[in-house]
Amino acid sequence: MKYEWMDQALCAQVDPDLWFPGGAGSGSHKAKKVCEVCPVSAECGGYADLLEGDGSNGRRHGMWGGRSAQQRTKPRPRDAARDAAIVRLTDRGISPAEIAERLDISDRTVARVIAAHREQEVA
Repeated sequence: MKYEWMDQALCAQVDPDLWFPGGAGSGSHKAKKVCEVCPVSAECGGYADLLEGDGSNGRRHGMWGGRSAQQRTKPRPRDAARDAAIVRLTDRGISPAEIAERLDISDRTVARVIAAHREQEVA
């Protein structure tokens, strides 16, 4: 499945082998540098997380959203708590801009979490 945000991904403009480094740390720093300036890195990372967590063995290898497969599998309780807060505030009718301000996070993070939550509800 292709999403609209994928057309904006900077990874499509560089060598594909950059996203699948051969060993620990071999080239991943170059991929992370591209991800740092990519306008859709949050969507990309959220997409990989969504596929990995859907139970259908949709594991994504390589770099996605600036994180390796190993980094994406590490538990991130801070993010889980933040994401739950975003969903709760959204359910209360609070605007994404206000949520971002209240939680001191970017609008993109709020949008990514809301989109991922909606996709999970549909699935």
